[in-house]
Amino acid sequence: MKMKSIHLDDLQRTEKYFFMTSTIVPRPIAVVGTLNSNGTDNLAAFSYFNAVSTEPPCIMFSVTHSRNGKKDTLVNVERNKEFVIHIAQADQHQLVNDTSESLPYGTSEREKLGLTLTPSQWIKTPRVNEFKVAFECVLENLIDVGGNTVVFGRILGAHIDESLLLQDPATGNLIPRADSHRLNPLARMDRDYGRITSDLQKPEKSY
Repeated sequence: MKMKSIHLDDLQRTEKYFFMTSTIVPRPIAVVGTLNSNGTDNLAAFSYFNAVSTEPPCIMFSVTHSRNGKKDTLVNVERNKEFVIHIAQADQHQLVNDTSESLPYGTSEREKLGLTLTPSQWIKTPRVNEFKVAFECVLENLIDVGGNTVVFGRILGAHIDESLLLQDPATGNLIPRADSHRLNPLARMDRDYGRITSDLQKPEKSY
């Protein structure tokens, strides 16, 4: 094995981005729903996203500031202190890609894509019906890292399509654990989207 050592300070910004995003894979994708100041809804996808902790149940996503300042999602999170994170399936890759279109503030990406809303149970921000997993979150913390803001959210509650839930083998009752194969979540692989499969042995412990 011949290793090449790279100091990231020697790379241009785009080179750093592509090196990181081509090696830190696969990355889950958060499709974040927020409310604009005029009451319309905003929908945007972020691939710098993951779980943070179980107690309290927290997740995070990172928002890169645009040339014009903060993105609509971050503006809305700072104002409303809440948001919904949806988990997309692999066959929704085009839909997720289309949420990245630049629209004027106050314009609903969700409405333009023909998606439908349903009221959330614990927060004011509604969730999108077409996603089979949705987490209702309240803002836990914001941390600025360079030209990015990392958003930490505490999950108040979740909604999941019952067809994704596992059954207790003893009782046949549904348990709060998803079958990740049936979920078939969309992942980000460098410039491309991908799907996650599992054909390796079960890990001996959690990481």
